[in-house]
Parts: sequence; C-alpha cells; structure tokens
Amino acid sequence: MGKKAKTAVVVIGTGVKVAAKYGPQAKIAWDNGGKKAAASAAKKARSLTARRKAMAHAATVVDGSVLKVAPAGSTAYVVFSGEQPIATYPPLETPYPVLLAHADLGKRVHPEPRPERRGLPRGRR
Repeated sequence: MGKKAKTAVVVIGTGVKVAAKYGPQAKIAWDNGGKKAAASAAKKARSLTARRKAMAHAATVVDGSVLKVAPAGSTAYVVFSGEQPIATYPPLETPYPVLLAHADLGKRVHPEPRPERRGLPRGRR
C-alpha cells in the first residue's frame, strides 16, 4: 500500500469513529434546530429574490417604485408606476385595495439607477 492509501484508510477510519460517536447527537440537533434554520433561510432567500425582481420591474416603468407589505405574515413587494400599483412579487391573488389598505404609501422606495457598465481596457496583444 502506498502512502496515500494508508492516509485514506486512517481518515476513513477516523470518520467512521466520529460518525458513530457523534451521529446521534448531530441528528437530534438537526431535528430540533436545523430544519427550522433551513426553512428560515429559504424563506429569507425567497424574499430577497422577490425584492430583486420587484426592483428590476420598477426600474423599467415610468416613475417606478416599490413598497414592502406583509400580508398574512409573509413578505410581498408591490410595484407602482406613479400612483398605480401594477404588480406584486411574489405574485399574490389578493386585490391591491385589500393589500394596500393599511400600508403607508410614503414608504415606497425608488430603485437606484444602475451605473453604466464600462468595459475593461483591452490589454496589448
């Protein structure tokens, strides 16, 4: 057996011992907190994706703005063109008057214009 094979055997053996020793505790920890943490992280990622899409949509309309609302405990972003709501991200079936009934329209955010992309200077060839 070569040196690499011996090292691999030692590493695998150590891994098996550690898994046998701490595996049950790791499973209990995952069941108690890991699933909740994973669900929370996925919810936050969905919210950020919805915000990014709403800002991109607002940047393409005349006088576009975005308002964050929380219908039924979830986060949604309403896109406005002027004073008129035109879309929600993520898409909701709730009508706009119900969605915006208690919202402060003064808290709308206008997307910042993106700086123009400048190409990198070309190197000598």
